[in-house]
Amino acid sequence: MKFNWGHAIAIVFILFATYILYFVYQSFNTNIDLVSEDYYAQEVAFQSRIDATANGDDFQDLITIAQGETGLMLNFPTAFEYDIEGGLVTFFRPSEQSLDRSFPLELDANKRMFFPRQLLSSGRYKLNISWKSGEQNFFLTKDIVI
Repeated sequence: MKFNWGHAIAIVFILFATYILYFVYQSFNTNIDLVSEDYYAQEVAFQSRIDATANGDDFQDLITIAQGETGLMLNFPTAFEYDIEGGLVTFFRPSEQSLDRSFPLELDANKRMFFPRQLLSSGRYKLNISWKSGEQNFFLTKDIVI
């Protein structure tokens, strides 16, 4: 049998076209979630987030998250002298928007907040903690793996 360059080129072209079509098919079937639906509105308020993050940086090492068998415990320092007037704890899952969870920040008498394990799926989260005390806003981000 004699080698034919024409057949070889046709086979390579067909394989390449199949390869490209496979990736086009995959791109249409991939779910792409936006980080936020209202990112334009968030961009306008970005300077206030920068200020809140600067205020929260003082608490980066003081506010901890501990994992146990039954759930996660958010621990504020016992000497925390600020009166929290409102806040939000958000577990942001970068890989899947449907697994994001938000809770109002409600600390007990020991300056702790408990999150049952069954409310959160296993994986990597960005824990965003925001709160207000007086005229100051605070924002803190921690990376955690459950």
